[in-house]
Amino acid sequence: MPEDLKILQLERLQAILNRVYKEVPFYRHLFDKFNFNPEDLSELEHLKKAPFTTKEDLRENYPYNMFAVPLREVVRILATSGTTGEPIVVGYTRNDLATLTEISSLALKNLGISKEDVLQITFHPGLFSSAFGIQSGAEKIGASVIPVHFEDPRKQLKILQDYRSTVLICSPSYALWLSEVLPQTGINPNSLMLKKIILCGEPFTEAQRNRLEETFKADVYNLYSITEVFGPGLAYECKEKKGLHFQEKHFLIEVINPETLDSVAPGEVGELVITTLTKEAFPLIRYRTGDLLSIQVDPCPCESPYIYTSPILGRRDDLIIVRGIKFHPAQVDRIMSELLGDLPPYQIHLLRIEGLEEVLIYLALGEKLFSDSFLAQEELRKKLEEKLLLEINLPIKVKFASLSSFEKGEGKYPKVIDKR
Repeated sequence: MPEDLKILQLERLQAILNRVYKEVPFYRHLFDKFNFNPEDLSELEHLKKAPFTTKEDLRENYPYNMFAVPLREVVRILATSGTTGEPIVVGYTRNDLATLTEISSLALKNLGISKEDVLQITFHPGLFSSAFGIQSGAEKIGASVIPVHFEDPRKQLKILQDYRSTVLICSPSYALWLSEVLPQTGINPNSLMLKKIILCGEPFTEAQRNRLEETFKADVYNLYSITEVFGPGLAYECKEKKGLHFQEKHFLIEVINPETLDSVAPGEVGELVITTLTKEAFPLIRYRTGDLLSIQVDPCPCESPYIYTSPILGRRDDLIIVRGIKFHPAQVDRIMSELLGDLPPYQIHLLRIEGLEEVLIYLALGEKLFSDSFLAQEELRKKLEEKLLLEINLPIKVKFASLSSFEKGEGKYPKVIDKR
C-alpha cells in the first residue's frame, strides 16, 4: 500500500473511531466493555484491539440506534431485505450520497465505462442501494442511463436492442435468465451494441461468466457491494477479471480466521471484515461481513494501488468441516463448473460410516451429463473425484442420480445434508 494511502487511512480511522464513540451509544458501550480507547490508536494495526460489529448487532439496534447523526441530517434511508430477522436500516447524509456517487463512478470508470456508453440498469430502486448508486455514478461520468425495473426478460432484451444499450447491469441470475430467453426472441446477439455486462448482488462461477460472454458476445465483470456497508463500488473487477480491488480510501479491509478471529496470511481463505472510513450517518467498525475470500499473493497486472483479493468464495455460515478439513460449497461449484462447463444441481451428503466422516456428492444426471456409454460416465465421475481430492485435500465420492431422488427440505433441495 502506498505511504500516502496509509496516512489517509489512519487520519480517517482516528476521526471515525472518536466520532462513533461520542455519537453512537452502542459503540461507546462496546468499546468500554473491551477496554478500547480510540484516543490510543496511533497505527492502523492498533485497530485489531477493537471489538467486532456483527449483523446481529445491527438488527438488535433496529431501526435508527446505529446512526451517528441526528435523524434530521439523514436525507435517504435504505434497508436490507430482512429475510432472517429485522431488516438492517441504513441512513445516508448528503455527504454520504456524494461519497456513494464518487465510489460508484470510480468503479464504473475502472470497468471502462465512459460518457459514450448507454447503461441499462435492471435493479429496482426501492429500499436498496445498488440501483441508485450505479445510476448516480454513471450520471457523474456522463453516461446515458436507462433504468428498466420490470422483470419481463423479453421486454429487457427488446430495450437492449432498440435503445442500443452498450452496458447491461443486473444480477447474475437475471443475466442467465436473459441468456436462456434470448434465442426465443429471434434477436441476433451480433446485432446488439452490448459491450459489457456488469453483475452485482450475487456470486457467480467462471462457467457462468463464460456462458454469458459466449451468448451476448460481451465482457462480463463483477461489481461487489454490501448494502449496510455502502452500495456498488465497494470493490470491483478490473479488465483482468481475476479478483476484486477494494476502494481503500473509503474502507479499511481485514481478512480474519472466522474461528480464531486472527488475521490470515495472503492466499489463505478468511472472512472479510470492513471498517468504513468516510460514512457519516451509518459508520461501521470492524464489521464481519460473513463473506469469504483471500488476499491475492501476487499483485494484479493492472497495477492498482488498492488491496487485491480473490472473488467472493462463499459465506461463513456455509463452511463445512470434515475430518478437520474445511471446505465450502462454492469450491465445489467452481470445480464442477470447470470440469463440466456448467453447474448442474448437486447435493452434498455428510455421513459417518463406522465412526469415520465421509462426504458423498449426488450429481443430477441431466441431458448435458447423460451418456449412453457407461465408460464415459465412469470416466467423468473419476475426473470429478480426482479434482475434488486435489483441491480440497479430502476423498469425496461422486454418484450420479436423478434430481427427483434428492432429499427435499422446506420446498427446495438443500445443497448440504448433514447426517453425522
